[in-house]
Amino acid sequence: MLSGARSGHQLLREQVYTYLQEQMRVGALEPGAAIKVSKLITELGISRTPLREALLILQEQGFVVIKPQRGVVINAISLGDVKDIYEILGGIESRVFLSVFDKIGQKEITRLEEFNKEIAHAITVNDIARHNLANIQFHDVFLQLSENVRLLKYVGNLKMQLYDFPRRNYGKQWNEQNLDEHRKFLQLIQNGCSLAAADYLRDVHWEFKYPDSFTIIPS
Repeated sequence: MLSGARSGHQLLREQVYTYLQEQMRVGALEPGAAIKVSKLITELGISRTPLREALLILQEQGFVVIKPQRGVVINAISLGDVKDIYEILGGIESRVFLSVFDKIGQKEITRLEEFNKEIAHAITVNDIARHNLANIQFHDVFLQLSENVRLLKYVGNLKMQLYDFPRRNYGKQWNEQNLDEHRKFLQLIQNGCSLAAADYLRDVHWEFKYPDSFTIIPS
């Protein structure tokens, strides 16, 4: 049961949203399953309003579909969806990269190197949840240099669908190729090749390759 009702309506809505996110992340609410609204209201000890508002946010982010008179269904992501998201992210990230390239200095390069080492270690110990997080953090090094808050929020939502709701593993071969592409991208940055790095990001790194696995990571 949630306990934030006295702290304000907005806080309660955020608590419900966070709770639903975590339930999807660990697989308690599975892709394709229906959310039983009345049951959640009873379990969480809340009114219908904060739950409805939290679900509307999740629908806007692409995680659920609210069907009038039929309830709420959790979206199941397919390989076709992954391919579409890759195409979108390739275009967006390459454009952002070019816009912030002049802000990338040695500090950012060092952070890129550190996150790529973390990715390599996560692959070695088969910690896919950590791999996915470090992968996002690698890209965030240059994305967070942008002042386009709406764009960054949109990119974040797409990556949550790719990696985190629920947590997914695309396979060792996929992950190792991703790591190698990061190294090549980083080398282009170090050489000052902004256009080549942006093209590589869009046309190679975010080019969809069929994974050798597409599994949900147990919680």
